[in-house]
Formats: sequence, structure tokens, C-alpha cells
Amino acid sequence: MRADEQAGRLTSMDHLPHAMKGCVYIIGAGPGDPGLLTVKGWRFLSEADIVFYDDLLDPRVLELTPPACERVYAGHRGGRPTESTRRQDDLNQQLIDAARAGHRVVRLKGGDPYVFGRGGEEAIALRDAGIPFEVVSGVSAAMAVPAYAGIPLTHRGVAQTATLVTGHEDPSSANVDWASLARAGGTLVIFMGSRRVGAITRTLIEAGRAETTPAAAIQWGTRPQQRTITATLATLEQEMATAQLRAPVLLVVGEVVAQRQALEWFEGRPLFGRRILITRSREQCRPLRLLLEAEGGEVFELPMLQLSDPEDAAPLDKALTQLQKFQWIIFTSPNAVSYFFTSLQRSGRDARALGSCRIATIGSATASHLADYGISPDLTPTSHSSAGLAAAFADIDLQDAQILIPSSAIGITDLDEELERQGAKTQRVTAYENHPPNPDEVEIPEALSSGEMDCVVFASPSAVHHFVELLGRDQAFESLAQTRIAVIGPTPARAITALGLQAAIQPDTSSVEDLVRAISADFDRSRAAM
Repeated sequence: MRADEQAGRLTSMDHLPHAMKGCVYIIGAGPGDPGLLTVKGWRFLSEADIVFYDDLLDPRVLELTPPACERVYAGHRGGRPTESTRRQDDLNQQLIDAARAGHRVVRLKGGDPYVFGRGGEEAIALRDAGIPFEVVSGVSAAMAVPAYAGIPLTHRGVAQTATLVTGHEDPSSANVDWASLARAGGTLVIFMGSRRVGAITRTLIEAGRAETTPAAAIQWGTRPQQRTITATLATLEQEMATAQLRAPVLLVVGEVVAQRQALEWFEGRPLFGRRILITRSREQCRPLRLLLEAEGGEVFELPMLQLSDPEDAAPLDKALTQLQKFQWIIFTSPNAVSYFFTSLQRSGRDARALGSCRIATIGSATASHLADYGISPDLTPTSHSSAGLAAAFADIDLQDAQILIPSSAIGITDLDEELERQGAKTQRVTAYENHPPNPDEVEIPEALSSGEMDCVVFASPSAVHHFVELLGRDQAFESLAQTRIAVIGPTPARAITALGLQAAIQPDTSSVEDLVRAISADFDRSRAAM
């Protein structure tokens, strides 16, 4: 095919959806960590009309679906065989009906659909009904969970084979030949075996597997709640009972378990096992969340800020028509940058309109966001605060300088006053409104209500004030008094002090990266002191 024909074909087909209507996509979501979802799985999820999802899936995976996508809970745990079969038959029919109605259907399953996931049964039902289907393999718990616990399935000179087996059935039944598995050696990965761990270990020992064989039980594998205990085949049942480990648990038996001491990485991160609440606006949560999760934290979101265009946009619009009169424009937050340039572009102009202005920012995040518009600030203080910026202007002649400060409706004016003392003429305009969340639309994490939150993070005084409004002063004080408070800069720190509390964690500079480093270092010190 000639290049021009190929280009024409692509053009003619690019309007077609990636996922076909009336088709079922059986997708493995991995064992827990949302990052283990494959790119192909993400693509089909993002185009789904209806998704039938399993138990134990991380809710963040479902956030990848379109807003109009219907979500249907289809999971169940335990249960009698007859009840399980009936539920599966009902689910198979639901998948068929949804596909026949012309929907793009996703069947979202934990782990891999074809590894103890009953994906084969669903695929057969779809085939028999004449429904087209596609299977998107997932990362199986058999591989990922031991890896997150620092246990390789195979290791040179230690184990050359790995066997996956269900522990759901009574070992005395003939469905699994445990005696052969014991004699085969290598690594055993046992799914759904926590309820029968004693019977399984005794059967393996009776069949010839050494009592001293290393064994591990991993609960909630790949998640921030992951717990791992190591033992021997003879002591595993007792160790699990002592640790009160219950399903979901994956069991690993074999010499490879001894590698955990050298290879463990997931549970050793600074924030592993720590529950952290972030209160930034929904638009700003993601960067902070990803950094905290990379350090091992279990992150909860409770957005305390709802941003919108200014109720009265006239002052900002007027300032945008007079940009040539300003010697300086100061941006105090990434939000100010976003709303300022959105309004500028709405007026039919772009960054070139700022050609005669010099630009100052507070904070590296604000400077980084400016770079998205092709602008490098002329002045960013090393101390990322209003006071730091005012001090940075001390060596600059501001006499009669016109300075524009686009900010929120409740922007702090200390900076304006200091600049005016230096001879400048400041004009602060509202670039965006900052509202408290609607109480009817807020779900307060249970860990906060129960006093089990380890850290609450505030990035602005507005978030502090709205937190108090939402919970009520007494409840807010009680909740914060039971946890460590982290702030990104001096202004939220002052808001915390006004409540009669103290921010335990505050970085030297007001950047998200430094905030995460400060939180990690604080909990690292706490762990070392234990």
C-alpha cells in the first residue's frame, strides 16, 4: 500500500471506536496495586459502557471508566459451591444481555482472568451465546504478590519450578494430588488456602515435604495494607493464627521464601503502612498522591477546595486589557496561573501579551506550571513564601512600579503591603473563586473518623478553614489532635496554630517534592525511635 493510501485509510478509520459495541472484554486488573493494570486493559476500561467488577479490586481502577459508564458489582467471596455456581450463571447471563443490548461491556477481574478467576467459564458462556469476546491478560497474584513480598518464584540454584494450586478444597479430596506436589519440590503458590492452611501443611509434611521448608503467608498483597509473615511448613498455621492473618492471603512454600530477607523492598519504604489524608483540590491531588504512594503511603483524598471562575470577572478582564502598564506580574500558586491564562486565551490572546512584563512566582510548582505556557519566571525566591518573595524584591527598584497579582478571592495581602512599603503600586485581582466542598458530596474516610489516620496534609489556609467548617470545630480539633499535621508552607501553618494545634511537619521550601520528603523523613525518624 502506498503512503498516501495508508494515510487515507487511517483518516477514514480514526473515527471508529477502539472497543466494539456488543463485545465483552474480560480484563485482568492485577491483584491490587492499580499500577499493575495493563495499558490495553486501561484502554478498554476508558471506553466501557458498562463494567461488571469483582470483589477486592482497588476503587481507583474503576475511576478509569467514563463518567456515564454503569458499574455493576459482580464479586462474591466464599459461599457454598451450589450458591457460587448459581451466582456465576446469573452473571454470565448479565454479560450476554448487556452485549446483546449493544453495549461495550467490560468484565473486570482481579489478577488474571484465567488463573483461578473463572474467566474460562465466562468466555465459554459468551461463545455459546454467540457473543464476541476478548481476553486481556492481567498480572496474576501468583507472580506479583510474592514479588511485592520480596520472594521470587524461581531462583537460580534454589528453585527451577513453580506450581500454582488452589487451597480452597479439602486436601483429603482427590481433586488435588498434594502428595505429588510434595514430592515434586520447587515452589508452591497456594491460592485461597488460608482457611485450610493447617490441613494443607500437614498433608504436605505427611507426603514427604520437610517440616523445615520455608513458607510465607501474604495478606492483601501489592496493597499498602500488605502483611507478610514467614515461617516453616510446620509452624505456618500457628504463625498465621498469632498474626490473625485472614483472607485474602496467598501462601508460598519453598526455599525461595528465604530470599525475602535480601529482596524485600515494598514493605520497607518510609511511609509503608501509614495512612495519609490529602486535602488539596481534586485537580491538584494527583501529583501529591503519586509521590506519597511511591514512598509506600496509603493515601486518602478529602478535597477541601472547589475552584471556579470568579463570580465577577470584570476586574480581571480589565487588567488583561492593560497588561502593558504593569512592570511585574506575580503568580502565587499554580491555580492562579491556570485561571489567568485560561482567561487570557478566552480573550483571544496568549503568552505574547505579557511581553513587556517581568514575572515573579512563589514556589517551584508555580514556576513549573508557568513553563507549560512557555514562560520562565524572572524571579523565584529560594524561600517559597510571600515573605521570601518580598525579601527577594528588596534589591530591585520598585519605586512607582505597577504590579499585578492575580489570585484567589481570599488571597493574602501581606505581600501587597510589603511591596507597597518598597514603593510599588499593587493591584490584586480575583482570578478564581475558592469554595468549601458541598457537605452532601463529601465522603469522610473512616480512618479519619476512627482516629486511625497517621497524617493530614494541608497546602493552604483555605483547606484548613474548610476542614473545620465541614467537620465542625470540635470534631476537627479532635481528629487533628490524634494525627500528625503536615503543611506545605507558613500560611497553612499559621491557620493550624490558630486552631490551637501545631504542624509537626513543614518543609523548608514550599514544593510538593519537599513536602513528601519531609513527611517521609519524619516517619522514618519515628520508626527508628521505636
